[in-house]
Amino acid sequence: MSYESVLSVEGLDVSYGQKKIIRDLSFKLNAGESLSVLGPNGVGKTTLVRAITGILPYEGTVSYFGKDLKQYARKELAKQVAVVNQRQEITPGFKVKDAVALGRLPHIEGREKKRDYEVVNEALDITGLTSLASSTLDTISGGELARVALARALAQEPKILILDEPTAHLDIKHTAILSKLLLQIRQEKKISFLLILHDISLAATLSNRLILFGKEDKVFIGETNEVLTEGILKEVYGVDNMVVKNPLDGQKAIFWDYLGE
Repeated sequence: MSYESVLSVEGLDVSYGQKKIIRDLSFKLNAGESLSVLGPNGVGKTTLVRAITGILPYEGTVSYFGKDLKQYARKELAKQVAVVNQRQEITPGFKVKDAVALGRLPHIEGREKKRDYEVVNEALDITGLTSLASSTLDTISGGELARVALARALAQEPKILILDEPTAHLDIKHTAILSKLLLQIRQEKKISFLLILHDISLAATLSNRLILFGKEDKVFIGETNEVLTEGILKEVYGVDNMVVKNPLDGQKAIFWDYLGE
């Protein structure tokens, strides 16, 4: 399948002090594609998100839609790229609909317009939050809070959605709900996804391609079936494993030999 590139990263280096966290990383995110970033703790997955969104300094080139990141004003970039972070701030008394409406800030010039209200209501609807619109953030569940963050991102009307560990604090039921929602949004909205995940089987379900950070600056980039092999996973994580086909969704699933040597 052929895609147009919406994000291009070339020769990316990111350091903390004298320590280089990411070295010479290059990849592309294509239009309509879902790309997941995997790897052990501390390899630089969240650092990557912070660098390619302009929060951390970097060396190399990051371009969105053919335009260098450093040429974007923050408000201009926010119209194209929305980020859902791991941790969501909860302000007691703040209503769900108001939290989602914050996603319209990049688009508002002066007063809100009819379009702003329409987009917020649509975001609430697609994430199943309409009935909770007037509830406050401190009274809803963690799974619902995750959907609020997603709805706020959708209210930005982005072409690219970057999600940093979106299921990190969710139970299995809410992980399933959010996963189905992400697939639905990708199909209906034609948004490109860059996901940071720990759950490798979930990444296989949600993604076309993978970036797997390994040891000593080694990075595996390719189609899901190419990257998720028992040999590569053993090399990266140091644990024996079995890669099988999940009979429920047809995607790859991984079993780990937790008690092995």
